[in-house]
Amino acid sequence: MKPATEIEVPPEQAGRRLDLFLAERLALSRRYVRRLLDRQGVRLAGRPAGGGAALRARDLIEVLPFRHPDQGIIPEPGLPIQLIREQEGLVFLDKPAGIAVHPLDFDETGTLANAMLGRNPELREIGEGGLLPGVVHRLDIGTSGVLCFAVREAAWRRAREAFEARRVEKTYRARIHGLLEDEREVELRLESRGRRVRVVPRGGRRSVTRIRPLRSAQTESLVEVRPVTGLRHQIRATLAWLGHPVVGDGLYGSNRSLDRHLLHATRLRIGNAEASSAAPRDFEL
Repeated sequence: MKPATEIEVPPEQAGRRLDLFLAERLALSRRYVRRLLDRQGVRLAGRPAGGGAALRARDLIEVLPFRHPDQGIIPEPGLPIQLIREQEGLVFLDKPAGIAVHPLDFDETGTLANAMLGRNPELREIGEGGLLPGVVHRLDIGTSGVLCFAVREAAWRRAREAFEARRVEKTYRARIHGLLEDEREVELRLESRGRRVRVVPRGGRRSVTRIRPLRSAQTESLVEVRPVTGLRHQIRATLAWLGHPVVGDGLYGSNRSLDRHLLHATRLRIGNAEASSAAPRDFEL
């Protein structure tokens, strides 16, 4: 691949760290430079380089083609979305399992944020922007159901304030292993460790989850889940801690191999705006 940028290290920059030099020269954050380095998108003196490499005068730095954050993510107007409704500057979508909410890099495509930006170019300047244009909240890639974007800045701010103040109502359906018969409210401390979230005796962050059994059959149950707090993997980690992992959720102990885990966001209410989505047929027992 032909380098997008070739930089000869000036003598006065000799001894400086590669990542610091590139962040300044390319107008990038150090975090984004590290991403380029991790992808082996930078060569120093003809070889892939680490961020801590010390520069030498006249060294040649080659930066392979990449999408600069100033360009934002790639709009995809042809990517289909399942629109539920628009209300008060909020767009409610029915997210399929297997589709990411937003990209993890600026050249990634195929996410709902790419599709929404193709439909609403103004999203680029709404909310956090960058990799999260108009994103109000997120669902895991394997979780389906109601998801919300904001298409007006004021609506995004109101929605985020509602989430932070816990004035948002969220309801999920989950098909789980084992027979869960009693309604309960579970309070735990959760801590993110790599790909997983773990229950810890102290530290972490407080989570509260309300669980109501709907029906059971043989070795599985269908439950309604209402998270009071909104932490990463909260529902999946809580159900696994109870000994009832979500069916298909191998990360949290399910022994069923599916192309998704059976967790679906059925209802979302933010202020006066509300939308619902029926759980897919494979949730039925």
